[in-house]
Amino acid sequence: MIPESRRKLSITLNRESGTLLTLGPDTVEAGLKEIFEELGCTVEIQQVTGPQVQAALESARDGAADAVIVGGGDGTVATAATVFAGHDKPLGILPLGTFNLAARDVGMPLDWQEAARALVTAPVGQMDLLDVEGRLFMCVVVLGFYPALVMGRPEYHGSWIVKSVRTLWDGLRSAATFPPLNLNLTSQGKLQRHRTRIALLANNDYEDIFGIIPRRRSLYGGYFTVYISKHQSRLGLIRSFVAWLLGRWKQDRELTVIQATDLEIDVRRRRRIAVMMDGELEKMNLPFRVKLVPKALWVIAPRLAEETTPEA
Repeated sequence: MIPESRRKLSITLNRESGTLLTLGPDTVEAGLKEIFEELGCTVEIQQVTGPQVQAALESARDGAADAVIVGGGDGTVATAATVFAGHDKPLGILPLGTFNLAARDVGMPLDWQEAARALVTAPVGQMDLLDVEGRLFMCVVVLGFYPALVMGRPEYHGSWIVKSVRTLWDGLRSAATFPPLNLNLTSQGKLQRHRTRIALLANNDYEDIFGIIPRRRSLYGGYFTVYISKHQSRLGLIRSFVAWLLGRWKQDRELTVIQATDLEIDVRRRRRIAVMMDGELEKMNLPFRVKLVPKALWVIAPRLAEETTPEA
């Protein structure tokens, strides 16, 4: 049954995202219109380029639609999170990128046609966001060798499995020789020092389950988790990856795990470092601050249907 509050939809598609480049934006738009009209919804679809995404979403947010759906990769979705944070209108995610981390987090099917159908009836809930120097992100912030490695490379659009394998291969080739970062992390007035080649800040934390891309434990846990690698060799990195793949990362003695809600990040002898935020690469001035913004975003999330069942 279609919720009475979700019959009129506005859809913004980033025509530069991976799936649209592969299938063709007009083909996807026609398919979406057919699906939503078949389900009894009226829909308005606009195709835009990356620089036009924010303005298009702001217009849709302030329009008459019952919900706004954004189609693109994680960078596009991060822009949507900033636009919709603090507003009551729910945001839906169409997974049209490569990794689609945000779509996975909310439990969205990765097939765009199945996702479109799910967006009509799935429940709406609130979601925590990460504030990085005033910009909001849904999933993850990465420091260290990986952002530095991929910065300046052409973006890959294609299978997430292929990209995962390429990421692993590139990481194993370069991580052990990448100069380590001397991290200074300050939370609640306490300073911690860590020497690492890669550190990851995840919104909430990850479950101990099998998979290349881990499953987020909660959409509104009220904290973020910092995973800091202390691995010094390729063999250590391989062991860490296997432990992560098998859902046994908590048994990795060379992985430091910290939970926080507000963290200042600095690196000794550095003024700027490469940082990846929900797939977006940027050189960040140091120090910079990451804060949790609890329940900042109303999002359409199929996973909430499972979490609210009597068994849960």
